[in-house]
Amino acid sequence: MIEQYDSLVIRCPMLGGEVPFQYCRKLNEELPCRKIIICWEFRIEIGKFLNEHYSFNQIHQALAPPNKTRLETILELIEKAKKTKEEQG
Repeated sequence: MIEQYDSLVIRCPMLGGEVPFQYCRKLNEELPCRKIIICWEFRIEIGKFLNEHYSFNQIHQALAPPNKTRLETILELIEKAKKTKEEQG
């Protein structure tokens, strides 16, 4: 059952606060967070969990490093917002 660990809570290094396992396993468009193994490896058998509930391709997609840095993403969003504002006004 995929929900078996959903109520467990851990501190998220990216958010700086506590989050339930459910958040970690659904963060990336219903796929796990890319840091799920690092965060949960000492609490549950995370490798076994991933292999039981996700395909190899889903795991690879979820754990792959981001294509862009956080700064690149922020700058891209700013540019998109500027263009939207110009088009509306």
